[in-house]
Amino acid sequence: MKVSNILNIVLAIALLILCSKMIGRIDNNTQEANQKPQISNVKSQTSEFKEFDVTQEFAENGFSWFMKNGGLILASGDKEKSNAMTIGWGGIGKLWRKTALTVYVAEGRYTYQFLERSPYFTVMEFSDPNIAKYMGSHSGRDEDKAKALSLHVAYTDNGTPYYEEADVVIECRLMYKNAFNPDNFMSEVPKEFYANFDAGYHHEYIGEVVKAWKK
Repeated sequence: MKVSNILNIVLAIALLILCSKMIGRIDNNTQEANQKPQISNVKSQTSEFKEFDVTQEFAENGFSWFMKNGGLILASGDKEKSNAMTIGWGGIGKLWRKTALTVYVAEGRYTYQFLERSPYFTVMEFSDPNIAKYMGSHSGRDEDKAKALSLHVAYTDNGTPYYEEADVVIECRLMYKNAFNPDNFMSEVPKEFYANFDAGYHHEYIGEVVKAWKK
């Protein structure tokens, strides 16, 4: 066989190998893109927050608000480090003559450690349900969820974290916290729930609403 023919065969094989590697990279990139959350219209059309009085202007149904658009987002921490998670449980109303907002976080959640040492927390509402879906299915121990969602962290005057892309932000100052005590379960409802719940008992956090903003 002529040397020129051998060189042509070698070049052809090299091209085939190169093409297969490029196709593999394209497939991997496609898979990675498909795994990323599909966030639509994350940024509100109006970028400016306006402060509002929750006692006069909050019009949501308190019985369903916590599950609106797949759940609300709870954030806690400071400018050094923070985390956020999806919540579907909570309560709003009056307590100790204050406007209060109550949230519940299990001790096994990554956000729990931030709530335990932070005097403030925020609760946020997003119009896009993919935010709550992603926040609720990924842990801040493993990744920067805000970065994965292209969310921008900002801070209140008290240093409480929130996301600029939220539609509603309510900041609370912690007034009370306590863990659920199984000795005080008065029905089978909580007993049955925690029998198959591996994140531990929930802790109750009651915060006084200090400020609220919406777009």
